[in-house]
Amino acid sequence: MARHLRHLQNSGADGPDVEIVADELAGPEVPPGLHLVVGVADGSGVSARGPDVDVWLDGTAPPERRAQAVDALWVDRLVPFAANVRSGRRARRRQRAVLTGPDPTWPEQAARLIRRLDDAIGRSTIRIDHIGSTSVPGLPAKELIDVQVTVADLPTARDVAERARGAGFVLAAGDWSGPDRHGRPHPEQVVVDADPGRPVNVNVRPASAPVWRETLLFRDWLRAHPDERDAYAAMKRALADGPEVHVDEYGLAKRPWISAALGRAEEWAAATGWAALGG
Repeated sequence: MARHLRHLQNSGADGPDVEIVADELAGPEVPPGLHLVVGVADGSGVSARGPDVDVWLDGTAPPERRAQAVDALWVDRLVPFAANVRSGRRARRRQRAVLTGPDPTWPEQAARLIRRLDDAIGRSTIRIDHIGSTSVPGLPAKELIDVQVTVADLPTARDVAERARGAGFVLAAGDWSGPDRHGRPHPEQVVVDADPGRPVNVNVRPASAPVWRETLLFRDWLRAHPDERDAYAAMKRALADGPEVHVDEYGLAKRPWISAALGRAEEWAAATGWAALGG
């Protein structure tokens, strides 16, 4: 199994490889710069590198089942991941808005992605944050991790978006902007997943635009107000339960609720002295 996994890491082609490592290959520490970490569980339920592992394989399963699991991981995830990174192509993802969770592992998954982004682009960033519904405990969400990278200006955002490929992400084609609470668009860069097993959106935003702060305010306000979180969840479910709601339509339909909520959140921020903290 270790040789099988190592082969992808060393496959020669133009552009970056998908870097992977299994427990028996990693040593005491998982090195930086990896795109995917595969752990082999020994049945104890304990691993010194648990937070770094993306995929667990059952090392106690019969040999035939272990081989089947490796083959499925190889064909369904690792090979297309490598091909997508090399070609700069985003992974396929569901186009209908389907909610799941809440999943208590979402923050841990986001933390792994943020560590890899920071390793690839950290020197040019002001901050990197887990945002969106998966960042609010108790809130259902699409099976999609949202990350926000705040940088000094738009030229830096373009540079950061290009270098995010070193963390296993690819540039989303097109002109992107994030709307503030008043609906005004602010240019940004967006990078997305090449990994078909973990959908991710990364919004790279200049600090001169208000969107990055409003995004963090909305997250922290929902965390502090379970009643508002639940009202937001009910609105999201009502939208997602509609007939074949496309993800873009779903996102647009949420904007009026979010804009109104940000007015309440600003009052809370003023009353409590809230500042954009990490997390």
